[in-house]
Amino acid sequence: MTNNKVTPENNSRSQKRPGILTVLSLVILLIGVSHLFKFIQVLLNLRILQSLPLTVSPVYLAVDGLVWGVSGLILSWSLWTGRPWAGKAGLILALLFAAAFWIDLIWVSEPEQLQTRWLINLVFTALGLSAVFLSLNLTNSRIFFSGNPAKIN
Repeated sequence: MTNNKVTPENNSRSQKRPGILTVLSLVILLIGVSHLFKFIQVLLNLRILQSLPLTVSPVYLAVDGLVWGVSGLILSWSLWTGRPWAGKAGLILALLFAAAFWIDLIWVSEPEQLQTRWLINLVFTALGLSAVFLSLNLTNSRIFFSGNPAKIN
């Protein structure tokens, strides 16, 4: 006879990842990889970028790509593996990413572009934040992160 007793050690390994977390993890992975590509492209084209009349420094573009790329990879992996801190980190990073997006949009964009695209950007920001918050706060997601089906935070 096999011992099917569920313990905290073997339960987190056997707990099935909710589909919504799989999708969220893959989307965050794609965002992280795209930002790493941005970082690499800035480094490869640094001379060209320095000769252009940009409103921001190429160093800022590189740091932005590196920070969000590494953060995205770490968050994606932690969501995929169900680390206990991943849910809260996901919520915090989603808010920081949205804030950074709007700061960049206001600081870097041309005024005409901001005037014509602010509404669609606001809609997509609200939809994205809502999707992240909903995905991370579903009961199945919280159970997956806690590793204990009897305990819901």
